[in-house]
Amino acid sequence: MRKFIPQFQGAAWADGMRVLHAYLLPDLTVDRHLAQLVSACREAMRPFPITLLGNSRLHVTVEMVADTSSGNIGPDERAVLVDVLERHLTGAAPFRATAGSPVANKAGALLDLSPDGPLEDLRGRVRDAFREARGPEVVQHDGGRHHLSLGYSWGTADSDPLQSALRRIAPSHAVFHVNRVHLLDVQFRERAREDGNTAWEISWTPVAAIPLTA
Repeated sequence: MRKFIPQFQGAAWADGMRVLHAYLLPDLTVDRHLAQLVSACREAMRPFPITLLGNSRLHVTVEMVADTSSGNIGPDERAVLVDVLERHLTGAAPFRATAGSPVANKAGALLDLSPDGPLEDLRGRVRDAFREARGPEVVQHDGGRHHLSLGYSWGTADSDPLQSALRRIAPSHAVFHVNRVHLLDVQFRERAREDGNTAWEISWTPVAAIPLTA
């Protein structure tokens, strides 16, 4: 693994910049087995140069509003974005995803999500909404496989020992109930660590939460 650096429009994120995102956020008071799996993963990750995400920062990225930073999107444009997103999510039913197995990757660690069908349908609806509201330049990457981020690496390390530790976790899968899409104003800041290194840390403020009600 190597140091995680967030990306925006194909380049390194500007420290402190905010960008609108659509996320799925787990409720660990409901999905208690998922909470146990996340806790076990954290214990495996602690010896490694990874900033662990707290329960309030666990997230699944559905899509990014990638045409501009959120500072350039005023209240009226945000209202339009929420209205269009609500319309495109009409008819999308809540569903149960499976989180796991845990995976160590170049940027830290994550939980894969499956099945692909409902997750890809949700991503497609969100992308269609973003494009309708803001034009074709709003989506600028393929998105990759859906996953629940667990932590971001702040240094370089061999990820094989971490993957071995994650593979020993059992059970390695848990239910993740998906019942709403969150539109969030996401910020990354590069913070100094006590050891002299720096680490990128994520935070956000809510914009809207759209329930899935079909």
